[in-house]
Amino acid sequence: MKERFWEIMCAGMPVWGLLFGLCVVFFVFTLLSLYLTSPDEGTYEIMIINIVLIVPMLGVLGYTIRKCRSGDF
Repeated sequence: MKERFWEIMCAGMPVWGLLFGLCVVFFVFTLLSLYLTSPDEGTYEIMIINIVLIVPMLGVLGYTIRKCRSGDF
């Protein structure tokens, strides 16, 4: 069951790489915007929430890509 799951996940490897790249771009733009925005503005909290959502997504995508490239599943 576990091996079948990883076979299905690794079949979409180009998609995971693309999503990882997009998440990195969004993360960099969010950090840049966070640096340029003052904490008094309402968008500051939204950017913090955005970072809280992007960082775990980067972790999951990075783990999936690493697991598929190594092939030890």
